[in-house]
Amino acid sequence: MIFRLSQRLKQKIKIGTLNASPLDRNPFGDWSCHIFPANRRQYILLCNTKSLYSCVMPAKGITNQKVFAEKAVDCIRDFTADDANQWAFRKFIAPEFKTVQFGKALNRSVTSSMNQLIEYAQDLLIVDAMSPHEVGFKLNDFLLSAIAAKKSDGYGTPNDAFRRMVDSKNQEEVESDLREDETLEKITRWFVYILRCADDSLDTGITTDLRRRCEQHNAGTASRYTRSRLPVTMVYHETQENRSMALKRELEIKAMPRRAKESLIKSLK
Repeated sequence: MIFRLSQRLKQKIKIGTLNASPLDRNPFGDWSCHIFPANRRQYILLCNTKSLYSCVMPAKGITNQKVFAEKAVDCIRDFTADDANQWAFRKFIAPEFKTVQFGKALNRSVTSSMNQLIEYAQDLLIVDAMSPHEVGFKLNDFLLSAIAAKKSDGYGTPNDAFRRMVDSKNQEEVESDLREDETLEKITRWFVYILRCADDSLDTGITTDLRRRCEQHNAGTASRYTRSRLPVTMVYHETQENRSMALKRELEIKAMPRRAKESLIKSLK
């Protein structure tokens, strides 16, 4: 988790030299933070660096980095819960709080956008007498050029930018799961088998574990057909590269006449 601090906030919570760092690999774990005055009080603007999705908390009592980190986490958690983003917080943001580091502002574009949000926040706090929590909802509907979905749109809101981040992260996880499934499929051996039942009939199926599948049939838990024809004996099997090919071959064997199936069985011997 990276908290990027303005110079004034860095001085307030007594942190030494801040290092520059690129956007975190998980953008949900990268937040930019500025302190600002309103009504003779100080507040801290917390912005997700990529989307500029924002919330505001009072700065009173925040005098060191430990207290700051704890208060910031609480503020982000409470705000996302009230903004119907609790799932995104738990899934993508909360895991990043295990390790916290501090850094410099990412770039001028983020700093400039945050300055615009601060001006709007000051008006909401002073003129409209809103609470810091309420201000966050207004800020996330504020139009900013830095987060437009595409240049032709001109402007975008932090709400929309944050939703795009969530959608993108969900898509990444779906694609990752698919890749894992494909990898597992490649390393799994599939078998097409033929069983000879007690009444000398034949039954064909697929499995990844020949011994276990035969045991299941003889226990009466694998097939209605074989349940009344026990015991069964596995008399033929062949290997296929994946489940799809195994299913295709199973259908081919099932469509064969009895003589062709017996020839397959003899070929294994």
